[in-house]
Amino acid sequence: MSTPSGASIRARMTRMNLIVVIVSIVLSTAGNLYFTLHNSQDALDSTLVNSASILSRIDLIQEALEGTRSTQELAEFLDEATQNTRDIDLILVGDTQSNLLYAPDHDLLDTPYSGTAQTDALAGAAPYTSDETGPMGSEHSAYAPVRDDDGNIIGFIIVGVYFRSMAQLTRHTVVVLSVVGLAAAVVGSTLALRLSKRIKDSLMGYEPDAFVHRFHQREDIMDALEEGIMAIDRDKKLIFLNTAAAEMFSLNRDEVLGQSLADFYPRSTLDRILRTGKPEYNVSINSLKHVRVLADRLPLYEDGQLNGAVSIFRNRTELARMADDLTGVRHMVDAMRAYTHEFLNKLHVILGLLQIGEPEKAQQYIMDTTQIHREAVNRIMNQLHEPSVAALLVGKTSRANELGIRLTLDRESGLSEDSDWLPPDAYVTILGNLIENAIEVLNQSRSATKEIFVSIRENPDSLLLCVEDTGPGIPTVLRNTMFQRGASTKGRHRGTGLSLVQEVVEAYHGDIRVESESGVGTSFFISFCREELPGEKE
Repeated sequence: MSTPSGASIRARMTRMNLIVVIVSIVLSTAGNLYFTLHNSQDALDSTLVNSASILSRIDLIQEALEGTRSTQELAEFLDEATQNTRDIDLILVGDTQSNLLYAPDHDLLDTPYSGTAQTDALAGAAPYTSDETGPMGSEHSAYAPVRDDDGNIIGFIIVGVYFRSMAQLTRHTVVVLSVVGLAAAVVGSTLALRLSKRIKDSLMGYEPDAFVHRFHQREDIMDALEEGIMAIDRDKKLIFLNTAAAEMFSLNRDEVLGQSLADFYPRSTLDRILRTGKPEYNVSINSLKHVRVLADRLPLYEDGQLNGAVSIFRNRTELARMADDLTGVRHMVDAMRAYTHEFLNKLHVILGLLQIGEPEKAQQYIMDTTQIHREAVNRIMNQLHEPSVAALLVGKTSRANELGIRLTLDRESGLSEDSDWLPPDAYVTILGNLIENAIEVLNQSRSATKEIFVSIRENPDSLLLCVEDTGPGIPTVLRNTMFQRGASTKGRHRGTGLSLVQEVVEAYHGDIRVESESGVGTSFFISFCREELPGEKE
């Protein structure tokens, strides 16, 4: 599927976001303007009333109204007060006859006040506000009575602002809020554009319907796989389960998605990947339907952070059949190669006996040799019912005999055909490398006794593999590094056998113990316990 142009989703989202932003900003600006003007009006009224109340109690004003102080002193005092007060345009002081003792325009002194709103103040009303057309123009003012020391009304005081000042304040407020609203619209539009682009990018350049279609396509592909896939997030909750995995584990995908792993599969140890962050490969497990399964378990990282884990399941029965064919043929080839060399040696002996005129001895030699090999092979096959492991022991026994080394399988050894401890290739890797190392060491040794002892003990709760030899022992310099890849005394491009053994043992959570004594020999003990195997927990 080609990547869409993406213009339509961006245009639609941009238009929608712009409309939402503009409408929201217009409404919020209008609301803010209304409340700001209303609050400003209330604040102005409060300022005017408080100012009028304070001035009405000033001694200088009272004394001027009583005639004990000059109007000149009053004018100087109130001129300075008016100039120093930003929110007040005018202050008027009048007597009980409404004649002005003070006005900002001194030409109005001793003239009657032209308004009528002062009558309530002269009647003793508490300070109040009113709109009035005074001698200096339309004004919004607070009125308060002035009383003498005995409480008698001796005049009134007016503190106000002109309508033109209020209009200027209103225009300023509208301009400020409009600029803020415009800036908010620009910012909102920019954010809307960036949001639409980010959503577009999060959909990987696809339209929502195309993205959903592609998502369903990928789900169909995952469901078509024979391998099962199960994924969990960092909280151990199931985030993906394809059809094959649901069938392997008898799960209803719609019911378990989003559930904790422990709720529907308590034996699982997939969450161990969340703790270790390390992948695990070819883990042998039993599904809830008791189907033998191999699993690869991998950590999921996002931006360098461990974000989950995924397990990929393969039906072990089919894989085991293919592996048995491959590993069985390989080791049968080894066995046949060893038998070929040994058979040539036997033929040379028989030919020699015939040439020296001893046909009876040649016949007896053939019968004895046949019987010995038949018994050895039958004993191995009777004890080890896993064909690959049996073929390995037969081949290694023949190779050891050819080199003058005695390889013995413990008579108490046993391995069932349906053993679920390890897959066949794991047995082959462990035993094959340990036995081959022992053969090489003994072949180079001058010891009179060259023996290899192999033991495979399978129990319900444990598995023990043991390979012992009578070689010279492991050199001291290698005992701390012998499991590292490349550690060897055999030269370059060697030293991988023991590292492979360790990798397999660690993959199946086993334990390796080594005992080596110089001049006596070396013993490798490899054990697996049921509670440690991932196959019993997964």
